[in-house]
Amino acid sequence: MFIRNQLAKIQVFFVYLQFNFIVMKEFEENDNQLVKEFKTAVDANIERYYDSQEYEIIIEELISEFDFEYLDIALHKAIELYPMQSPFRLYKVKSHILKFELDLAEEELNRIEHDFEPTPEFYMEKVYLSNILNKHEENINWLKKALDLAPNEPDIHFLLGFELLKRKQLEESLEHVIFALQNDISFEEQLSIYSFLFEEEKWYDEALHFYTTLTEEFPFAGATWFGLGLSYSWLDRFEDSIEAYKLALTCDNEIGTAYFNIGNAYFEMKHFENAIEYYELAHDIDHADFHSLSNIADCYMMLKEEDKALDYYRKTLDINPNHNEAIIGIANVLKKRDQDDEAILFIEKAFANTPQDMDLLFMALSFYADDNQTEALLRLIDLTLKQLEDYDEFFKYFTNFCVANEFLETGFYMIQFYAHELDVAKRPAMMDYYYAAFSYLTDREEFGRPILEDALTIAYDQHDEFLAISSLLEDNEEIQHLIQQYHP
Repeated sequence: MFIRNQLAKIQVFFVYLQFNFIVMKEFEENDNQLVKEFKTAVDANIERYYDSQEYEIIIEELISEFDFEYLDIALHKAIELYPMQSPFRLYKVKSHILKFELDLAEEELNRIEHDFEPTPEFYMEKVYLSNILNKHEENINWLKKALDLAPNEPDIHFLLGFELLKRKQLEESLEHVIFALQNDISFEEQLSIYSFLFEEEKWYDEALHFYTTLTEEFPFAGATWFGLGLSYSWLDRFEDSIEAYKLALTCDNEIGTAYFNIGNAYFEMKHFENAIEYYELAHDIDHADFHSLSNIADCYMMLKEEDKALDYYRKTLDINPNHNEAIIGIANVLKKRDQDDEAILFIEKAFANTPQDMDLLFMALSFYADDNQTEALLRLIDLTLKQLEDYDEFFKYFTNFCVANEFLETGFYMIQFYAHELDVAKRPAMMDYYYAAFSYLTDREEFGRPILEDALTIAYDQHDEFLAISSLLEDNEEIQHLIQQYHP
């Protein structure tokens, strides 16, 4: 939540992995043996000859294993032995990207462009890297050049469909996705990358059209029905969503996430017994699935069966001791039983194990809303701040979270404390605005007025962000008067 740009880059990197492992070969036993022999020869410092096809097998499996130590050696040997074969240079680009050596990947692509005739794989690698670098301008042109060289390659069509969808060219995107699936149905396993985009952009109606079209074209592909189920759920059409997921399961009854999502749909419809049934089915497929156990516990909480809820929260923590929802779930049960001190001790112990877990901190705020918990909350926030270099995003989220959840007094006292105590170098530029916001929202107008005046004097251009904290601030006549008064 506080490292949005990094998370976005990681998501793009995940898409890169998805696309690349589409085209990786399935390794046979003799291929695995070849790689073992290569590693043994390297370890024993024995020079052994491999032809170019054997090196491709070795390199691709080492990439799939993320075994960079041997991969670097294999790439060096292959390029030295076959300097005029561009695929090995492209494997080097992949290696740099997987190690997040993006500058080196870009440099290598430039060398390849200078030294070799362009290939479809070259253009695709340029697209992969440009997405990670957030430089999308030429992607479609590059992929069209790739298609000119290999018009029937389904992987190019599939990637081009994704690039077109990013530009909301839905019908053209569908044409390329359909072509890819018609020529290689295994691409259905990668349709989730389209779902990520629809969800991130909130293109829910477009998603419904996209997946409806694909289910009509490929009625026996479970992933198309799964995508349709997601589309219905985004539109709160939960009964339709359940039917789509069930059709996905008729194509492949081992899609654990389909059972899980059916459980979610029933939960949203408040059919908690049905939800429990499908969460259990999801967990039966994947016994490491702690999310299903935690959701079963939530269902039992809604059914007011606290003992069963507690049991499932504990089962969740047996698998993942740091699962926030289960930690807060147990704390809620303890609080319902008037065991507030135990609940807070439980949270603090969990937080001490993972002080960088800011999600847990914000989920736990409701337990610290009482005046006598101020010091305990300050301790948790201090643990969090020690993990951060930049406090701006933290206090922005803290402010908006407290306002959205009506923890106004808690927010006021916390911001008041840090407004005075933070070192100037660490103090967010918006801190006076946050301080003023909580002052006005807690009916401390006289207190907040000079703070807001200081904020407007120092950073007038940021007043729009201040007003966005709450509509009550935007509607306040005094605040509007001050904004006009201090206009530079």
